[in-house]
Amino acid sequence: MNLSDLPKHARVWIYQADRVLSNAEQEEISVFLNRFVTDWAAHGQALAAGFAIEKDRFIVLAVDENQAAASGCSIDSSVAAIKEIGNKFGIDFFNRQLVAYLEGDEILVRQLHDFWALRKAGVINDETVVFNNLVKNIDEFNTSWILPFGKSWHAEMFR
Repeated sequence: MNLSDLPKHARVWIYQADRVLSNAEQEEISVFLNRFVTDWAAHGQALAAGFAIEKDRFIVLAVDENQAAASGCSIDSSVAAIKEIGNKFGIDFFNRQLVAYLEGDEILVRQLHDFWALRKAGVINDETVVFNNLVKNIDEFNTSWILPFGKSWHAEMFR
C-alpha cells in the first residue's frame, strides 16, 4: 500500500539512512517492504500499512491505527525489518546523531555536533531546510517533514 492510500491520521515512522540508497537497493528494499507490510500484523490482526522510500535516503512506514493499533510486538517487528535491511546493505538507519538538511537541491547529512557548529558559524540559518523525522502521522509528514530550521524542533533544541 502507498502512503497516499492511508488516511491523514495514520501513524508514521521515518528511518533515515546514513547514506544514499542506490536505485538497485531501493528496488530490492521495496520488494522486501512490500512483503513486510502485506504480512505485518498486531496480535494476529492484519495492519493497514504502507511504506515509501523518499529522496533516496528515507524509509517511511505508516499504519492506520483506526483499523488495528500497532502493538509493541508489531513495532518491534518493524524495527527488526529495518535492521535486516540495514545489515544486508551496510546501512545504519538508527544513528539519531545525524541531521539531514538541504543545501540547494542536495541533501547533506552531518553529525549533530557538526550541524550545531555550522549553525553557530551562520552556515545553517533559520531558512535552511531540514528534515523533521519526528513527525507522528501522514498529515504531519505531508506538512512538516521538510521545513525551515527556524520552524523545526532543531531550532528549539539550539535555543
